[in-house]
Amino acid sequence: MPRRRFNRTRLSPHDLAICERVFDQVCADEHIDPLSWDAEALAVMIVAIFRNITTSERELLEKVRSLRRPKGAETAR
Repeated sequence: MPRRRFNRTRLSPHDLAICERVFDQVCADEHIDPLSWDAEALAVMIVAIFRNITTSERELLEKVRSLRRPKGAETAR
């Protein structure tokens, strides 16, 4: 039986470093206090996306940004 790549229960130090870099970048971009409740929700989102959708840092950052973008923002450009 093939092993599933996604929805891993344990994250390696490398995995955590990827998630942390994405977290730090989004917090900086959106001026979020890393100790706030909003930051905690962001961290949960990042780990969930990492486990279930993509483990690529670039794709993870893009997915998080796209989900956090206000509705209609993509047409406002």
